[in-house]
Amino acid sequence: MSPIVSGLASVASMLFNAASSAKPVSGQAKPDRAPAPEPSSIVTLSQDASALARLADQGVLTASTATDARSGAVTGRGAAGVAAGAALQASGANRAVSKEDFQALLTRFGATDAQKEQLTAGFDSDKDGSITRDEFLKGVAQTVGPQSGGEFAQSLLQLMDRGAGGNADGSVGAGEFGAFSTAFATVSQRFRTAA
Repeated sequence: MSPIVSGLASVASMLFNAASSAKPVSGQAKPDRAPAPEPSSIVTLSQDASALARLADQGVLTASTATDARSGAVTGRGAAGVAAGAALQASGANRAVSKEDFQALLTRFGATDAQKEQLTAGFDSDKDGSITRDEFLKGVAQTVGPQSGGEFAQSLLQLMDRGAGGNADGSVGAGEFGAFSTAFATVSQRFRTAA
């Protein structure tokens, strides 16, 4: 073996030995253990939920029954939501929900104070202090298409995914999307604040 090849082999061996015997620095993961993957910060819509968002973009409010993911049981609240959504759709009413009532709805879904302010401001496009059916539909329609990666849409999707009834899997299903729409339809029927 030539002296150059022998020297390169020695250097390579020293580097390999040094790298494999190095102790991890405090706070670093051990070399034999891969770090846990970070959860996705981008929440997406399932195909069914995307279809519901596209309907919202066309002015159609959809409401659905709430089901327990483990048992498939339909809750009583879901049936009321379907009736509320159908009645609101059939009447063509554009009843408004006050800022306070809308924020109470967001609270039931687990929104933080910052999310409540951001989402209320995002939905209330005319800044009159209330959310109409049309404003609600325009807001939820932002969860599909190119604007779905925006701050408002992502905050709303995270609320649907991680809030009441959500499973925090990084994807909003039709049930999660429908639960939020149903809650708005129910509140809109209950509170008849003139638009």
